[in-house]
Amino acid sequence: MIDPHFYTMRSPISLADLAIELGVSLPVEGAGDEIIDVPSALHDSLPGSITFFSDKRRKTQLTTAKATACLTTEKLLPHVTKTGMIGLITDNPRAVFARLSGKMVSIGASKPRGAAVDETADIHPSVVIGENVRIGAGTRIGANCVIDDGVIIGENCIIEPLVRVSFTEIGNACHIKSGAVIGGTGFGMAEDGEGIFSVPHLGRVILENAVHVGSNSCIDRGQLGDTILSDDVKIDNLVQIGHNVRIGEGTMIAGHAGISGSCIIGKKCLFGGRASLADHIVVGDGAIVAAAAGVMADIPAGQMYSGIPAMPIREHMRNVATLKKLSKPK
Repeated sequence: MIDPHFYTMRSPISLADLAIELGVSLPVEGAGDEIIDVPSALHDSLPGSITFFSDKRRKTQLTTAKATACLTTEKLLPHVTKTGMIGLITDNPRAVFARLSGKMVSIGASKPRGAAVDETADIHPSVVIGENVRIGAGTRIGANCVIDDGVIIGENCIIEPLVRVSFTEIGNACHIKSGAVIGGTGFGMAEDGEGIFSVPHLGRVILENAVHVGSNSCIDRGQLGDTILSDDVKIDNLVQIGHNVRIGEGTMIAGHAGISGSCIIGKKCLFGGRASLADHIVVGDGAIVAAAAGVMADIPAGQMYSGIPAMPIREHMRNVATLKKLSKPK
């Protein structure tokens, strides 16, 4: 969902005009009159939207895709056609979609929610507060923070000095320590004939209740859709949470950890210091990721993984023991 409290959509456009604007092929006859009004992520796309499919490894997302149109390659077009979506053919679907998203959506509220700062909130005089911000009762915000337009902060939160919050909704009893940046753009890049460019980020960050965010940690907003930290998630200092990550309630992540974009982490998981996840990884409920592990494949619920690349800890320890034996002088 593209939240109208933060973004504005341009006028809807016919598929025929869109194909001409993008310089892509529309192979389905009679489809030009279809109307497109919003860009959307593939897996949760709805009628009236346009999305893209450029990686066969993500074909499971096609099962829930309901977009009217989908940018794809000629080779991948049969996968798209089977879903009922109208395929638009291009050599570089991701880059074309990224350029299109930036044209279809602009930053700035189309439906401002209205400002509401509770009289019991304790806000330092140096805090910069944008338009249409809502701050709940008993919340404290320290010196030199920036709370950008449209942000919601719940009750009894603590936001320490030098924090920036944008494109974000924060629940109750959250604690954000100094230097954190929440709601910035993620490290999403695309490349076309004009060069390498940043992919537009048109989502939000959602912090539910009692979330703790450590000093100098960064939580990026979603590209399309939201980055979500559920109730009681605890993030240490110097942690990076990428765009569209979802973290289940009660999960704890130690310092210097890095979570790449679109990862899904279950409930009550534990991450040691410097643990890192590649993009689109799924970590099951109750899993443990040991310190400095480099995770490149999904982790089942309740398992403990360690090493680089990460593997079940017993397997890793056996490998380490074998290497020690091999390295002993004879």
